[in-house]
Amino acid sequence: METLNQNVLDEHISYLKKTKYKNIISDLKLEHCTDEDGEYIYLVCIKIKKSQQLKGYGSVVMSEVQQLADKHNVRIRLYATNIFGAELKRLYGFYRKLGFILIKKCNDGEMLYYPSKKCNKRKTKSV
Repeated sequence: METLNQNVLDEHISYLKKTKYKNIISDLKLEHCTDEDGEYIYLVCIKIKKSQQLKGYGSVVMSEVQQLADKHNVRIRLYATNIFGAELKRLYGFYRKLGFILIKKCNDGEMLYYPSKKCNKRKTKSV
């Protein structure tokens, strides 16, 4: 298995944006990071084109990112924010449905996803 690094993430993003979901993804940014708990993928941004929103594509694209995290046994970290106009309560619900947990000690919208190899609580949903 190849080692996870920024090049692997960039190649995955390129494949998703230019091939698999060409007319669906408006923007997707992932960063390879490390902290005291090990490696993780930082989800900087995910945007689905306006014409494709509310059709389940956000969940499908997130599932692709989660599969990559599971393959490399790393967490996904994100900060749910309303700077792009989304309602925070709706965002929290979206990410919780995908297996993310809200970190309550922080009041900044930090959410984490643990790979299925570390935590088998995740429910799989097909869209």
